[in-house]
Amino acid sequence: MQGARADHADGSRVAPPRAGLGILESERLRWAEWAISCLDNRGTARPGHEELVALASCLESRSLQRGDLAFGEGGEDAAVWIVRSGRLELAVREQERSVILQILRAGGIDGDIQLLLGIPFTYRARALESSECLTLTADAFDGLLTEHPRIARLWMAGMAERLSLSYERIVGMLSRSLSQQSARLLLDESHAGVVEVPQQTLSEMLGVCRPSLNKVLKEFERLGLIRLRYGAVDILDHYGLAQRAD
Repeated sequence: MQGARADHADGSRVAPPRAGLGILESERLRWAEWAISCLDNRGTARPGHEELVALASCLESRSLQRGDLAFGEGGEDAAVWIVRSGRLELAVREQERSVILQILRAGGIDGDIQLLLGIPFTYRARALESSECLTLTADAFDGLLTEHPRIARLWMAGMAERLSLSYERIVGMLSRSLSQQSARLLLDESHAGVVEVPQQTLSEMLGVCRPSLNKVLKEFERLGLIRLRYGAVDILDHYGLAQRAD
């Protein structure tokens, strides 16, 4: 897959690859089918072959190495980003430090809301590890939704579901104790029983200081719910941690 690496020192963006270079049409169709699966979580009517071909013709592949900037605040080259593998960290800069908002994993989508509303990004996205993404330029995204109503409806439904989940998460966090919030965050960020996120990042995602979070995590560890290690948390008792989150 094509994709230029960014200069880590100056934070320059990854250069767009040349469209279709060395990529077979069948692979592009697989990209499109996978992208559709990321949007369709409710088994709604799937787009037909014509729509898949249209989506496949618009998708571009981007390869990012750890530390590469996918997009920055107020970026003029706005696009829709779909993470195929790896992780992107979404963060906003406040005064002298960055605050982590979210971590996008495989299947995560970002940028579509900004394009639809015509607003710039208010945060930046940087690769936490080697990552592969699919992108849609603003023009390609607009044309796709305009010319293919079934894709537009599916995309709107997927976007609405993401916003609903975000809203539910925010409301749930506001009514919960730090212990409950921490347990829920660990469950949400876990993959195969492991949370590969440092405590500093977890504390920023919760909006609390690290010592406060560490006190809660130490208690979870004492109860045998988790095991703490450098840069990660192992979940030992998923059911017990879920009870703490309720």
